[in-house]
Amino acid sequence: MKITAALFVLVGLLPSGIDVVAAPLKVHIISGSAEYRSEASLKEFAAYLQQLGVECSASWGSDKGKTLPNLAALPSADLMIVFARRLALPASEMKLVRAHWEAGKPVLGLRTASHAWGEKDNEDNATFDRNVLGNHYTGHYGDEPVEVTNAPAQNAHPVLKGVRAFSTRKLYKNGELAPTATALQFGANDKGREVVTLVNEYKGGRMFYTSLGVPEDFKDENFRRMLVNAIYWTTRREPPAAANLSREQSMPT
Repeated sequence: MKITAALFVLVGLLPSGIDVVAAPLKVHIISGSAEYRSEASLKEFAAYLQQLGVECSASWGSDKGKTLPNLAALPSADLMIVFARRLALPASEMKLVRAHWEAGKPVLGLRTASHAWGEKDNEDNATFDRNVLGNHYTGHYGDEPVEVTNAPAQNAHPVLKGVRAFSTRKLYKNGELAPTATALQFGANDKGREVVTLVNEYKGGRMFYTSLGVPEDFKDENFRRMLVNAIYWTTRREPPAAANLSREQSMPT
């Protein structure tokens, strides 16, 4: 009997009152964005996720870095979080990263994830931004106040549950999104209005991207709540009761 079939038989033999405990949700973080201090923000956020029972591993890289430590932990992760800029990885490491998204495994991209892999004309970078994330990074505005609002037609989307309008800065510019993508949030300054948050489907997997992610965003309850929602939505998991966060709950210090 195959192992998979045997497991189904064993589960069927369990008494009806016994619940099968799901494996812990595993997240692997890829960091390397100096301007936005991705490592500091994501280390705090990882500690926050661990309070919810999420297992976090990480590759703490550098902006335009040429290698990522601990990347061997990625294949066993349910979700890959990317907040990096212009990484020029060796073929063996890029193969591991590419294998994750090509398998249709969930991805959560933050800010510079839209240009995480190599220079502008890098094929992996173009594929990741345009096809996997469903985004289209074309540049940025200056360091100006930005008002973030939910797309009215998407207020019922699970990623936006409990998420209200908030303020940030440094708006990115977008071209046309992938036809499979759905815009969830818009950001506006005195020069323009752009999609800042979206979801997409790639090879059967759920993908999430937001061009938000300046350090102050991670202190904002609305932004943090959205990321937690996105983690459970992309991995098709029911969030634990603890993920129904009170508005007073803060990041660990």
